[in-house]
Amino acid sequence: MTKNAIVKKSLSETSGVLETTLRKLTAGLAGIAASKREEWILSLGHVFQRMRGREFLVQLLEEWNIYVKKGLIKEGYEGTEQHRVCLQELLDFLDKDSPDQVRFSTLKKIFLVAATEKSSSRDSVLPGQLMRLCRALSSGEVIVLEAVYRISKTDKWQHGQVRDARPWLNMVAAESGLTHPELVEMCETELIRKLLLTDRQYGDRSGVTMEPHFRLTGLAISLCRFVEAYENPPTAATGA
Repeated sequence: MTKNAIVKKSLSETSGVLETTLRKLTAGLAGIAASKREEWILSLGHVFQRMRGREFLVQLLEEWNIYVKKGLIKEGYEGTEQHRVCLQELLDFLDKDSPDQVRFSTLKKIFLVAATEKSSSRDSVLPGQLMRLCRALSSGEVIVLEAVYRISKTDKWQHGQVRDARPWLNMVAAESGLTHPELVEMCETELIRKLLLTDRQYGDRSGVTMEPHFRLTGLAISLCRFVEAYENPPTAATGA
């Protein structure tokens, strides 16, 4: 058996897990559809959640198989604790949370970037911790965080010391598409609590310190850069 064949045989394990999960999910939906009308009505929210979970699982399986086919997953990676932790987080998100496209996309990117070992080693606990953190975020918080990161890399904002918070809120509202600074402020409160944005300043909490990354903390920068490393479509590995 060639080295490539050995790698592909090993890597088929994760595809198998995803395919099995997908089959069970599909069978579960079929079972609900065949149930009594009263049970169906009571399960509408659950059914919709499972349908979305199935849709996201199909996306994940398709992309994982592309990464495998292109040789971007190194031999032995699937046997690592990091991979098991990240896969478990992603499957738990689809099974236990109320999945949405924004959060799923972020988790999927971390999962695939970690699997390439380009942004971290297989011994690192960081990818698993980043996935746990992202599961704790709302879709609005992810949108705000991504917008702040994009602005931080431009010259749209003035560097300096403490400034009024209102221009910051307005800029993020426009960049994120949320439109209303009040929506940004709701997410800002949670992002501060989760240590992804620096806290407000002044006694009345009306000021913000822009430096050095438009209020992003080191943890937030690490998360955003990890997600940014995602490639779609992925670039084939050397010699694959």
